[in-house]
Amino acid sequence: METSIKLKMKRYLLLALPGFIIGFMPAGYAIAQQTVVGIGDSIGEGVQAADAAWQTQVYSYLNLVNYQMGGDLTLPYIQSGLFGVVGDTQGRQRIFPNDMSSSVAVSGANINSLLYERANAQTPAQISNETELVLFPRQQSQMEYAESVQPGLILCWIGNNDVLSAALAFGNMNASQLTPVADFERDYIAMTDRLGALVSNNGSKVVFANIPDVTDIGFLVDRVTAEAITGFPVALPDGHYTSIIGVLLMNLLGNASLVYDPNFVLDDVEVATIQARTEIFNDIIQREADRISMPVVDVNAKFAEFVANPPIFSGIPLKNTILQGLFSLDGVHPSNIGHALVANEFIKTMNQAFSTAVPEISPQILNILFLLDPSIDKDRDGRVTGRLGVGLVETLAFLFGLTGDSNDFQPN
Repeated sequence: METSIKLKMKRYLLLALPGFIIGFMPAGYAIAQQTVVGIGDSIGEGVQAADAAWQTQVYSYLNLVNYQMGGDLTLPYIQSGLFGVVGDTQGRQRIFPNDMSSSVAVSGANINSLLYERANAQTPAQISNETELVLFPRQQSQMEYAESVQPGLILCWIGNNDVLSAALAFGNMNASQLTPVADFERDYIAMTDRLGALVSNNGSKVVFANIPDVTDIGFLVDRVTAEAITGFPVALPDGHYTSIIGVLLMNLLGNASLVYDPNFVLDDVEVATIQARTEIFNDIIQREADRISMPVVDVNAKFAEFVANPPIFSGIPLKNTILQGLFSLDGVHPSNIGHALVANEFIKTMNQAFSTAVPEISPQILNILFLLDPSIDKDRDGRVTGRLGVGLVETLAFLFGLTGDSNDFQPN
């Protein structure tokens, strides 16, 4: 029974990614024969539409990279429901709680919690937070787990939450939520020291990733997008943003008065503050990775490239706004195709740094992923397929008429 359920989960992925690499191991590629570990935050956990469940976890960039390697990453499969929200264990539980997952990225994690926040639950009934939901049955932190298994390859993308909260604070948008530089640097050095010990003592390889410009995420909305959604004028100057929640509140109010409250607007000075802090953090990430001679995936540059020149599939550009391609329904976490594009950047970086030959996800498979992606409005009718039953945001989106499009697999 358990095996059949796991096969059903993998079928979601196999529908879009035919097993063309099964039995194929590129010459000179040895890491796939060893243990692969994924550590990080919600993107690594596979959150979409503010929930992590098995239907989204199979499309995480960590799982896609491992799939391309011919490996079998063990995921902490989660069953959610109509009211599930990532971080809340009420109504969300591990399907196979005794499985030892090799992907232990935890939603909400920053560098400090990756290092020190431990799972303590000793039985499934004691699981009370996202860290325990992911790491059970271990009583470890993410870092302690990586150290205990001494893996051949560690994929480490962490640091997003050290800037992201400044963009998500929809009712207190003042850029005050950024992690202080001294704290970020202290923790990143501590993490790199411990990963460096695995490199030196065990021969492990590590792939880091830097932080994209969070002021370009779909959760933030400029004047043009706000007016397109509300249908009335919104007095947002160029370079200023409100949130998608602010726009929904304006819809309920029937006017744009919220944009006159600075708490609901990220102004150009605050945007510049976030971008400057991101640049400092990325310099620290690159410096520390160089210190242990390991590569960094430049997600920041690639995301900027996607925003400036959107990738096109089936004649449709992938944009950085909700329902338009790069993001899931929450406007924060990547869609299926967004994860696949990130996965290819990890593969390119690995191949260049380690002289390996892991195949990238092909253009044909990317196009299939795009067509099957439930978060993208491919027929441009203002609705997407969605994943009804996978979390509260999906439920609300269905009730608001944003999802439930049964004819959204063919571009218009």
